[in-house]
Amino acid sequence: MEVELFVHGVPHGEGFWGKEDDRNYFGTFYDHSTDELKFLVQSRMARGRQYCYYNYLVYKTVTSPTPNVAAYDGRDGSYFGLSLRLDAYCKDVMNVYRILDTIYNIYVYGSLLKMERSKLKYTFSDFAQVDAKLRVMESEVIKLLRNGFTAASFVPLDGFANGNGNAKTYNLYELGDSDAMQVIKQTGKIVLSPYYPTMRERTMRQECDNRIVAVRQLCDRTQAELNAEKQKVAARDGTINQLQRDLQRAGQSQHVGQLVATLRVPVTELSQALNAIDSNAYEGKKGTSQPSLLKKIAMLAPVCNFVLLLAIFVLVIPSLNKTPIDPPPVVVSDTARQNNGNVAKNGMSVEQESTDENIVDVSKEYPDFNMERVRIDIRNYNGGDLKFNEIYTVEAKNGIDMGTWSGEGCDIDNTDNPNIIKLRPTAESVTIRYEVKGLEPKIRTLTAK
Repeated sequence: MEVELFVHGVPHGEGFWGKEDDRNYFGTFYDHSTDELKFLVQSRMARGRQYCYYNYLVYKTVTSPTPNVAAYDGRDGSYFGLSLRLDAYCKDVMNVYRILDTIYNIYVYGSLLKMERSKLKYTFSDFAQVDAKLRVMESEVIKLLRNGFTAASFVPLDGFANGNGNAKTYNLYELGDSDAMQVIKQTGKIVLSPYYPTMRERTMRQECDNRIVAVRQLCDRTQAELNAEKQKVAARDGTINQLQRDLQRAGQSQHVGQLVATLRVPVTELSQALNAIDSNAYEGKKGTSQPSLLKKIAMLAPVCNFVLLLAIFVLVIPSLNKTPIDPPPVVVSDTARQNNGNVAKNGMSVEQESTDENIVDVSKEYPDFNMERVRIDIRNYNGGDLKFNEIYTVEAKNGIDMGTWSGEGCDIDNTDNPNIIKLRPTAESVTIRYEVKGLEPKIRTLTAK
């Protein structure tokens, strides 16, 4: 059986120790992972032959909240890897892990890597500087393999898939050897770690996340109903104020009518009096060829009547065209404020506050829009866990410009397109929410590693 040990990491830039034919493969592990420790088992082709790789990868110490493996010069974002390449599959995955874990804790930790304050730092800048120590490690690995396994512990790699896609993750102590072999044979790749949550823990976490999402959806629906009620109250208050203005105008019109009616009586009496006086005077001077002065005044009485009425309308009618002074705002009692959820602020009435809100009718602005057709799509994502600190493009398919984004467990950056955002996972549970005011939001929940 062919056995090869490889050592790789970033002591001062990417470094590698072992046969050069696999250098590019080990460079893929420099991916800024946030795992404490992971054991990646992968079946793949190299130089026309199929091998099984057992990769022991360290990115941070257990007590550190963030990746803390540092290069020789103190630069963050480094890692350390021990990889064993076999031309057969070892069925005892747990024992292979124990061998590499033993080598790491005896020959690497405290020697090749040392803790300096909060960083696990390389003590050298190039693997060539510690070649002698690495050869001792290699001989110890081969010795442990010979002593720890028999020929029955290994099976040929015929029928094993090539693991080129995403790998499933499991807790190291939860997955049995037969189950691990079945996953690797079917998918060609599996990631194990003693720090990954068990299936029971994942189920409980998912149930809690689902409950949280359900409560948030209920809160959103309740808020939408409250907003709808506020709009109804605002519309009602507007109607009340308009009716008050109409009543005021009606009152002014009635006042004008009363004034005209009041003036009509004395004008009529004046005309009658003038006619009577002129008639008496005229009777006393029959035969006179010219009408008396009083007769002339009487003749002018209808004209005076008309002039007086015209003056009344000239003075009064313009007041009807003027915009009436708005009545005092409607004062809403404390009980009404609490029931309507529309408390007046800084002396403003309910009408004044509600008219400041920009209420948009979605059905009028976007008559063809249907929230049920909206779908949250993540580009270049084919399922599984999202990766921490990786940027994903998220789009609201069939969305509209009025849509808004929010999320938990992630950072969100807007783009020029209101229906497209950039998302970076920051927690193991990621919730993305797309909302259009007054409608049921679209929510998508994922996990991240």
